[in-house]
Amino acid sequence: MTSFTVSQLNAQARSLLEQGLFKVWVEGEVSNFMVSSAGHWYFTLKDEQAQLACVVFAGRNALVARLPVNGDRLLLKGNVSLYEGRGQYQFMVEALRFSGEGDLLARLEMVKKKLAAEGLFAAERKRVLPCFPLTLGVVSSLQGAALHDVLQVLQRRWPLAKVLVYPALVQGKEAPASLRRAFALAQYHGQPEVLLLVRGGGNLEDLQAFNDEVLARMVATSAMPVITGVGHETDFTLVDWVADQRAATPSVAAETASPDLASLIQQIKRLKQHLQLSVLRCLHAKQQQLDQLASGIKAGMNKGQQQRLEYLANRLIAQHPKQRLKHDKHQLQRLVQRFNAATPSKRLAQAQEGLIKLMPRLEQGLAHQQQLRQLKLQQQATRLHTLSPLNTLSRGYALAENQNNQLLRTASQVKKDDLLTVWLAEGALKCRVEQINATAVKV
Repeated sequence: MTSFTVSQLNAQARSLLEQGLFKVWVEGEVSNFMVSSAGHWYFTLKDEQAQLACVVFAGRNALVARLPVNGDRLLLKGNVSLYEGRGQYQFMVEALRFSGEGDLLARLEMVKKKLAAEGLFAAERKRVLPCFPLTLGVVSSLQGAALHDVLQVLQRRWPLAKVLVYPALVQGKEAPASLRRAFALAQYHGQPEVLLLVRGGGNLEDLQAFNDEVLARMVATSAMPVITGVGHETDFTLVDWVADQRAATPSVAAETASPDLASLIQQIKRLKQHLQLSVLRCLHAKQQQLDQLASGIKAGMNKGQQQRLEYLANRLIAQHPKQRLKHDKHQLQRLVQRFNAATPSKRLAQAQEGLIKLMPRLEQGLAHQQQLRQLKLQQQATRLHTLSPLNTLSRGYALAENQNNQLLRTASQVKKDDLLTVWLAEGALKCRVEQINATAVKV
């Protein structure tokens, strides 16, 4: 009877499993997911009736777009093996897809072949990006980190540009229609010189909105060049194939669309220095040629001609750009001094000083005028009191008026039995006329 040791049996079983179940696909639900300190993934793949221990080593799981979680459905490719030390049957994963990605990839490949056959991926139809765009458009989600990254890069590299944001959903069932509307709005405005279509990373299902055929055709026929920055460097979508340029990430898309202002400034400074040196060398060479020609000409001239030449040379020197610039600088300084002397702020300060000096005099004049007017008012009040009927009544006199409210001056104005009102200093009397004496006078 042939017998095996436990080690021999496990080794034999391992060999049979690895040879018989090599590069197979299996699908199920994740449970008991964990990550070891070495970076390996260990989890259980199960269905309604059974479960399978699985391992994805660190070198292979680095290529997976996101970390699986318990409850995810996975489609795994790998080999069945046996861990001899514990006699544990396990599945060694070589490739991993989230469930449903297989159908999505198949449909994506069909649309991709269709668009490629129409020439939408052709390199010759890709447009050259403008070197110094002053208006940039960004189609992305307002809540995503991608838009924040793009705006940060553009502000750092090319703050001269105006950035127009066209918000859209970038994930979910409504995302394709939302992206198409935002893209159409950018086309309608026609303001951006370059349009960026960006979002952050995700798995194939997350990026499915950017595999929309209608959106891809809109990108291909865009009125302005389009740069895509969708997902990570390893993610490719339909819009990446039809765009004028594809960037690995949203930040790289922003860098592709914008020049680096700091580098441009440094380049301009270097070119300026080079130009100045070239001009100086050219002027120096021409000056030497001129001196040589002048020496030769002077040798064949008489004294009068030499004086005439010196006069013309001095005039020419006076018209030299450096001399003109020096003269213009002096003139500018004089104008600046005149301008500073006549500047409104200086004249305003002088006027304020004068106003401060005049304020005490104004206050004194106002006080004096007030005193004069108060004295005059008192005098007028005294005169008015002297002429006031009330003052007369206070001295024992009275005023009489008839029923028609007419003041009586003579006795002939009334007749017997007329009713009169007699006004005193305090109060009034109602009287009836009993006797009239037209000639009586009280002395």
